[in-house]
Amino acid sequence: MIVQSTNIWDDRFFSDFVTFRNKIHKDIVTSFPEEIGDYAKYFAPKSAFEKDFGWEAFMIKTGDKVLAKAILCWGKGSDKGNLGFIDWENNLEAAELLIESVLASGRRNGIKSLKTPVDLNFFVKYRIRKPGGGKPFWGEPIYPDYYHDLFQKTGFHEVGHWDSYRLFKLQGIIDYVLKRKKLAVKPTGSHNKSKDKNLRTTVRCVNMKDWDNELKIIYDLFFEAYKSMPEWEPITFDQFKVIYDDFKYIINPLYAYIVELQGKPVGFSINFADPLSILNKVKGKKLSAFDKALLFAKLRTNMSCFIIAHVGKIPGPNGEEIKGVQIQVSKRIQFFAGMMRKVLVTFQMTNSPSRRSFETKSQETYAQYVLYGRDL
Repeated sequence: MIVQSTNIWDDRFFSDFVTFRNKIHKDIVTSFPEEIGDYAKYFAPKSAFEKDFGWEAFMIKTGDKVLAKAILCWGKGSDKGNLGFIDWENNLEAAELLIESVLASGRRNGIKSLKTPVDLNFFVKYRIRKPGGGKPFWGEPIYPDYYHDLFQKTGFHEVGHWDSYRLFKLQGIIDYVLKRKKLAVKPTGSHNKSKDKNLRTTVRCVNMKDWDNELKIIYDLFFEAYKSMPEWEPITFDQFKVIYDDFKYIINPLYAYIVELQGKPVGFSINFADPLSILNKVKGKKLSAFDKALLFAKLRTNMSCFIIAHVGKIPGPNGEEIKGVQIQVSKRIQFFAGMMRKVLVTFQMTNSPSRRSFETKSQETYAQYVLYGRDL
């Protein structure tokens, strides 16, 4: 076996890299064929990430056959590395050689710890779904089951745990009514039922006609609300836009909300209808302009599975504590979610405070995820 690596953009290298990735992922329902351009936007010269991130990409080969590949990334000046874009055959020898090469590179670049799988930054993609659970949905980090065994045999251990859970719609409505009553009588904090008009929040839909400005608002909210998360790493708005700009084709403005206090955005609840079944019907196909318009119409009218994806809050303009963001928007959510087959709350840390938005009896675990880590 041989190791090939590069820390500069190389079309031929990444052509082999992408071909191997697509081979491994061809039967994974949540994976879609990738192209070199999907990597160029992160690693090619003049990318939005060039100044802020270091990286080295690896492939393990026997002859011309690729057995494993990955990219080690790190924020410049950081001693924490992210090992992502990782794929491997069920071959322990190749996996060990890949990780040995990654560790050597990490030590040369001052990296003291690794987390995996993390593609470049946690905003791009991270975590890996555990075997079992409910039917996959769009955006889930699904890999072949043997990946867990190879991570563990190459020195990694579990460092983070998340759940997606399914809400029972009837019990969820009961929860909403009860918590709405509690919210209305809270003596302190800011919410949309506050008796003090200066503390009363408003809820609005994301304005898709002003997408660039709305995306900047969401970026600012994400940045402030998520910065205490263990996996948090800052990125610029330009980098955020590269990652999330295409989300405008998935999101339905009727399902995505901004909470405001005195005109300042202070909370968010970003939700969407699972597009996986629609997108799988066009997977790998070249679409005409008409096909794309038809696809967009289907995504906008999609009523499959309601995904509660991102919920958070920040202090008000004068430091006010914002209460019950999810309860504030639940009246709207209940209407749309009630028409869909199921409702999922996704990627919640086991001890996440947002889980308290719904009583335990109104939810059941749907899928579980882990993140692996190790010291160098």
